[in-house]
Amino acid sequence: MMKYLVDEDHWDLEGYTEEKEKLLNRFNKGTAIFLKNNSFHDGKVVSINILNQENGQTKDPTVVKMLIEQYNGELYEIQWINVRKFFMDYDITRNVYSNIPYKIVDGGKRGLDEWGYDEILPLSKKKLQHEILLFSQTTVIIHCSTIKIRKVKGLNVT
Repeated sequence: MMKYLVDEDHWDLEGYTEEKEKLLNRFNKGTAIFLKNNSFHDGKVVSINILNQENGQTKDPTVVKMLIEQYNGELYEIQWINVRKFFMDYDITRNVYSNIPYKIVDGGKRGLDEWGYDEILPLSKKKLQHEILLFSQTTVIIHCSTIKIRKVKGLNVT
């Protein structure tokens, strides 16, 4: 459940910005710069991959990767590493118009739809929670130890 970006009537952007600033030292330099200056808002979710890199020795060997096409056409990959929890409640029938509650947006052709907004919060000294709300009314919740964001070059997904 979002703490700072609860709904359109309850947004504490200043509080969230302060909270996020405290977390920036947990990320590599590129990820920290992206999180400080950018967001994936209005970015199109291109793909989600779950990798189980189990080798009998690594604790929490699961990695979730998402490819996102930004509104400006640039591609980014976000990785959640050492995943302990991955939850996604995609249901296309919830992606409806507010004034026509039974009409699925664009006939369902938008799929997962675009990234709405998100919060990264600390769970502990080592674990983070990333909660993402997509425009399709889908919630994604990931508990992990590391988040990495990188710009992807040379891929054409459209």
